[in-house]
Amino acid sequence: MTGMTDARSAPGRPALGDAIPAVLRDVGRTVAHADLAIAYCGTVTVVTLLVMLQPEERTAEILARVSGNLDNLRAEPLLSMLGSAFVVESLWGLALVVQLLVVLAYLQRFVGRLASLVVGLAGHVGAGLVVAAGLSTGIFHGLVDESVAGATDVGVSYVMAAAMGFLVLAIPPRWRWWYLGATAVYWLLPGAINRTFTDAGHASALTIGLLMALVAARAVAADRRRT
Repeated sequence: MTGMTDARSAPGRPALGDAIPAVLRDVGRTVAHADLAIAYCGTVTVVTLLVMLQPEERTAEILARVSGNLDNLRAEPLLSMLGSAFVVESLWGLALVVQLLVVLAYLQRFVGRLASLVVGLAGHVGAGLVVAAGLSTGIFHGLVDESVAGATDVGVSYVMAAAMGFLVLAIPPRWRWWYLGATAVYWLLPGAINRTFTDAGHASALTIGLLMALVAARAVAADRRRT
């Protein structure tokens, strides 16, 4: 029929079958050039495998030693805050490391190595301290059981939540609210159901990432006005 255009050939509107491979190629290129993201996620994977290959008692001992819980924060704050970011609690947790690799790769592509390091570190340490403060207050007032002070708390989820929050700046404005909504559901919905201190940490890390994005956006806007 004349006067009709095949949607597959319409300019500026690629077919879904063409869009998906293009996205996958972009992800592959981004990850391939993200040396910091590869180094960090590779280290987490290797450390986790080494820990999980230990006898069960030894594994539990190592996780307890590097856990970011209240007891460790009091005794060895540096090891607790940093060591807990280099191991996940189970082999299933490595699935999150794969997701983190993609997120950090795009973060590195967007702001570079140093800024990516700052965002990830701020998210992990900041959220850990917020959770610690909340638990300490809860224990002091008798609202939280004292056994929580020695609970295992390791993993990369705080890093990932902060990175995803900051990446809102990299999303085109027309998709930004959709991205925020999906990210909020991903991190906050489980917390509304489970209500664990880790879920509170996810909310805190996401908030830290969003606040850093807001500050960065304001700084860029101010710099543009001056020029």
